[in-house]
Amino acid sequence: MITKPKLENGIFEDTYRTGFAQTGIYDVLTNKSILSILENIAGNHSATVHYSFNELLNLNLTWVILNWKLKVIKRIKPDINIKVQTWGRSMNKLFVFRDFKIFDEHGDLCAIASSKWCLLDTITGKIAKMPDGLKDIYGGFHDESVFDINDIPKISIPNTEFITSDNYRIRRFDLDLNKHVHNLNYLNIAYEILPDEIYDGAELNNVEILYKKELKYGDSVKSYLYKDSGYYTIVMNSIDDSILHAIVKLY
Repeated sequence: MITKPKLENGIFEDTYRTGFAQTGIYDVLTNKSILSILENIAGNHSATVHYSFNELLNLNLTWVILNWKLKVIKRIKPDINIKVQTWGRSMNKLFVFRDFKIFDEHGDLCAIASSKWCLLDTITGKIAKMPDGLKDIYGGFHDESVFDINDIPKISIPNTEFITSDNYRIRRFDLDLNKHVHNLNYLNIAYEILPDEIYDGAELNNVEILYKKELKYGDSVKSYLYKDSGYYTIVMNSIDDSILHAIVKLY
């Protein structure tokens, strides 16, 4: 049953009907689809308290995500109702942390995630200070950390030799409303470089993404694939390797 969104004790909760367009070759929701659901509920929470992307644009501000950390505990099927929860758990002058949980129709915990966000000044292009009273704007914070961490661990570039590399030129369909590559489309670039036996296998249940420098239309990115003890790390640089754009870790 689809119920109305609710905000209680700092936790925003909504329900979704999953769809077949969100699945991969194994008839379960892909990691990108799961993260898209989480991104949408974060947006819904912000819209509910009148602090959405559209409303922030009037203040020359926009939300920008800096990190994702996702763990899938139970793969989610299409054509079911799921319950999704999100909350702000802590903040400082520049960053706010938001966590998530997804439950299936049986009430089983299917996925947990943590994310790190900042506000970007759309005129200067610099990180803006978090406003006083943000906690109150969002109906209070909830201090539970789904990974029992304060900050999201940094992803390092492996000090081993890369397996392979690949070049990709940014297309229009990669972009978001800020005319930057949408944060989830970095996963598309990462999956493109995976070996066939990994890409065609079961979805890897852990995803970590670190965003460093935005990509825009016409940019070219050079991706490097590393493997170490079951961890696949994809490092995305500018073509001349002078700029680190993002690091994706899959395991």
